[in-house]
Amino acid sequence: MAYSRKLHEKVMAEIKNRKNMAEMNATANRNELTAKYPEFLFIEEELAKTGMSVVRAFSLTGDDVGVALENIRKKNEALHAERKNLLKALKLPEDYLEVKYTCEKCKDTGIYEERDDERNVSYGSKYCECYHSLMKKYAAENLNKNTPLELSSFEDFDLELYPASKNGESPREAMGYVYNSCVKYAESFDLDSVSLYFYGRTGLGKTHLSLAIANEVIKKGYNVIYGSVITFLNKMEKEKFGRAETFVTEDILIGADLLILDDLGAEFQSPYTISALYNLLNSRICRGVPTIISSNLSLAEVKNRYPESIASRIIGTFSPVEFIGDDIRQIMND
Repeated sequence: MAYSRKLHEKVMAEIKNRKNMAEMNATANRNELTAKYPEFLFIEEELAKTGMSVVRAFSLTGDDVGVALENIRKKNEALHAERKNLLKALKLPEDYLEVKYTCEKCKDTGIYEERDDERNVSYGSKYCECYHSLMKKYAAENLNKNTPLELSSFEDFDLELYPASKNGESPREAMGYVYNSCVKYAESFDLDSVSLYFYGRTGLGKTHLSLAIANEVIKKGYNVIYGSVITFLNKMEKEKFGRAETFVTEDILIGADLLILDDLGAEFQSPYTISALYNLLNSRICRGVPTIISSNLSLAEVKNRYPESIASRIIGTFSPVEFIGDDIRQIMND
């Protein structure tokens, strides 16, 4: 993946802050203990002398080197045991004085050395998983920053806006069922949840309920990406053909715990958009993670508009949820 320099600098600043905080906390713990208990200060000072003692030992000759190193090892073990017993007596954890990094692999540097210890071979420095994880997190936030994720909830979804009876049907009753199904979906959401296809005319609440689901799923700690199909496809196309600084949108969309694609069918169709949409849907289906699509297109219209490769995946994989009634946005504005 290619990230922008600005995003890289933001992530490295956070990782550096993590390192500083971890080391400051460890220093604060050490200073507190050594101030209250002088025996800790003695142990810490003696342990600090170990390195110099080893250097001096290697200046000796013959068997004296081995004897000196063995004595240093025994003294070191005794000091560590004494420190461990003191911590235990104070009911403190054994690692109380250690630096607790957020990422032990890179020690909060964002970079680690990849090596084969058995062969004593180094493959050079690489960016750590924690670095890539933060990159994806901030890149996802950038994708969501202009979307109204916090503007809709289940509490402000008004079923009274749907007619109780129309043409022998009850849109209010039907939408009540849709509403309850969405609430249950959000409450029980996990990575094995089914994918949903919301369809119906404009202004029937598809976006509202998909955003309400997003809010509840985010509260559970899952990563949710929401946006229009047009926006995502345009961004991916700009990245692919070199008109953007970052090249991560497709990976973020594929990797999201829940992806919500709004307004399918409004996008301009081209060989690229067809290919990109297919790859996005197919990749998420292969990963087995849920996606919610909202569209004005019925399933029959999806079949007519899209090639079989896309239509079959939507029809065969997504659970259809029909929205009926009158345009509630017009009713609210009357």
